[in-house]
Amino acid sequence: MKKTPLYDRHVALGARMVEYAGWNMPVQYEGVRDEVLAVREATGIFDVSHMGEIRVKGEGAGEFLDWLLTRRVTGKKPDQITYAILSAADGGTVDDLLSYTMGEEDYMLVVNAANKDKDLVHMNESLVAYKEAYPDRKADVEVIDESDLYGQIAVQGPGSLDCILEVADALELTEEEREELRGLKRFRQMFVPVKGESRDLIISRTGYTGENGYEFYIPIAKTEHYWNIFIDAEVVPCGLGARDTLRLEAGMPLYGHEMSSEISALEGGMSFFVDLQHEFQGSVMKDKVTRRQIALESDTRAIPRDGYEVYVEGVKAGVITSGTFSPVLEKGIAFALVDIDTPEVSHVEVQVRKNLQPFTVVKAPFVAGK
Repeated sequence: MKKTPLYDRHVALGARMVEYAGWNMPVQYEGVRDEVLAVREATGIFDVSHMGEIRVKGEGAGEFLDWLLTRRVTGKKPDQITYAILSAADGGTVDDLLSYTMGEEDYMLVVNAANKDKDLVHMNESLVAYKEAYPDRKADVEVIDESDLYGQIAVQGPGSLDCILEVADALELTEEEREELRGLKRFRQMFVPVKGESRDLIISRTGYTGENGYEFYIPIAKTEHYWNIFIDAEVVPCGLGARDTLRLEAGMPLYGHEMSSEISALEGGMSFFVDLQHEFQGSVMKDKVTRRQIALESDTRAIPRDGYEVYVEGVKAGVITSGTFSPVLEKGIAFALVDIDTPEVSHVEVQVRKNLQPFTVVKAPFVAGK
């Protein structure tokens, strides 16, 4: 298994380590409930160094990505980050990702760890198809795996900005950089030079928890240094268990659950992030929508899990794609994928082990951030 630059620190902090997407990662420290509540009420820190970073640059890179993704990356402000879906030609989902503008015709795509290798294959194959389909367009484009060059930590929670500013001296942020951080908007980024490193530290504000949050893309040799600054400031370390619970409470999708090669972005509740007004590979998905997503809360103590069957008016209508117990709501929550012609109802039943349990249909997010 691969190890992040912070593996030894996780072990020293007593984390329970598990295999995830080929990586040895912390699933929890003190416990998922305590870690979730720490992020909801104050600040937590995550090691997300397993995520992939793929550079796409060269003449025509922006126009190629416009065609490759469900949303345009061109025409945005230089510091703007775009969340988009990487779809296959048949409309299925290859991955979901964040596109960072690094410079003119220069982009960094942040992809899921489990998908990074196949994403690279898909991008390179798609580049060939793009050049064949549009021989008159300039496409002197490189697709480069830079995942080994970065470590990544995420500082999340309503107190995250104050927390970062409190350790700004240790982070060696100048007054100008501190002021830029204070004004950093959602889905924006800033660059901070790092002494002794050719690559800048990238600080972004995207989040995956529903709370305010900042991501640090760090020259890999300095990852432990930055992590220790926050741990020494008594920020709560959090594992994958809390991360998954937080993202579901926030109504956010997870690849392999809400989206997959068999589930398009439109079926998986991601229509807001699909711009059908522009030409892109996979736009055929609009003609293949046979299912839709619903959000559910348990009326009992039942905890839904992915794969559990969903029944509407006594008829099987679909399955749970993600389900868990919410420490904030103290009840089970879930996303389900149901047939497109399923009646609009306020209640459904979920087969939990041997019994049908009542669930209420609600609107995501389940928990609104502070």
